[in-house]
Amino acid sequence: MTRGRTIHGSFALGAALVAAGCFHDEPPQLGCAAMSMCSTTSTSTSAMEGETTSTSTSTTGSPLPEPRTFRIDSLRLVDPHLFSDICFDVTGLVNMVGLAQQLEDAELNLILHFEDFDPDDLAAVLGEAMSCDLTAQTCVQDEGVNLQLPVERVTEAPCLELDPAVLAEDAVKALYTPEPTCFRTSAAELALPLGAATAPINLLHTQVTFNFDDIDDPQAIQRGVISGFLTRASAESADVEVSGSTYNLWTLVHATDECVMQFPKLLPSVDEFAGPNGPVEGVWLAFNATASRIALVPP
Repeated sequence: MTRGRTIHGSFALGAALVAAGCFHDEPPQLGCAAMSMCSTTSTSTSAMEGETTSTSTSTTGSPLPEPRTFRIDSLRLVDPHLFSDICFDVTGLVNMVGLAQQLEDAELNLILHFEDFDPDDLAAVLGEAMSCDLTAQTCVQDEGVNLQLPVERVTEAPCLELDPAVLAEDAVKALYTPEPTCFRTSAAELALPLGAATAPINLLHTQVTFNFDDIDDPQAIQRGVISGFLTRASAESADVEVSGSTYNLWTLVHATDECVMQFPKLLPSVDEFAGPNGPVEGVWLAFNATASRIALVPP
């Protein structure tokens, strides 16, 4: 059963996000990141590439763009809802026991990094830090694979490109609604850790749409939405642990007809994506997300 309409998209750059490492207790090494103007010559480390450069700044003139990094501190699956074979909605358990607990324990450290923060000309790097010290509000950069994404500044509604027709009725009401002026990354293909899942899940046409709390001097990302298309093949290869029991992810997505009858405002969940070789069966995922600013430090 398919809901909504077929969405056309393109296959783009892929990235694997893997957590590793230990906590880092060195102070942030971001040069003059916290100052509007600097009068000294300093040595700083490029946040995502690990290159060391000498930078001189003056007490006169406009300050150079500074790097900004935000760690996702809340992530909640809004659509689809996941149902067991006895029609028990396990979405809340996946969100609380899986995603929320991993974020709280700093086991899941997804970050958006802006190397030269200019709200009129943004480019983001989406990746996963090696580790984070939430007390010190620092994360250790991972010099491995990261996904570079152009960012569009959107001044007119709607901010979200995700078609609400592919979402369940109740999910549309629960999903965050970023408001202009908002920011939206280009669509990409990536692997995303999903809380209790045994392996990252592969998403097509993934986008991050969000508001800053303050466009000129942001300290947080608000009303963030992460959306992407999960193929059936990827879902069938991933298992999810819920309260000590293991379920195949596609089985949770593809609810039984009885469940559909019991929860008509949440089901069915199966969608189609227009791939280059024809329609691809799967499901659109949509997460609510927020993020807070952290300092990125070298390993």
